[in-house]
Amino acid sequence: MINTIDGFNFDVPPAESQIVALAQYHRKQLDEAIFHQEIHLGEFCLAQRKRIYDYTRNLEPLQKMGFYRIYDGELRRLADDDDLHPAHAEGGVSVFAVFLVLAIIALILYFAVIRSMLN
Repeated sequence: MINTIDGFNFDVPPAESQIVALAQYHRKQLDEAIFHQEIHLGEFCLAQRKRIYDYTRNLEPLQKMGFYRIYDGELRRLADDDDLHPAHAEGGVSVFAVFLVLAIIALILYFAVIRSMLN
């Protein structure tokens, strides 16, 4: 029995190489969709997940767990390779940096505006 997802033919149970190729294809599609303003990324990703769900619904529980373990693992591996957006950069700005910037702005305002108004 062979099933098809996004043009990829899958054996039952699917081979690991087939699952990895599908995950890489989905990541490539997502990267391309990011640059198209007419595509809503939420709906796009939900459609991908729905096609995966429809396929895995027919698998046995152990096969389904194996499929998702391989598929999710490959997507995570691909996501970690992004050197332009490392995971630690998502932490935000520290409180110290915010207070430092506010202090600099206060000093500039004092010397540029308030001091000249008092003289």
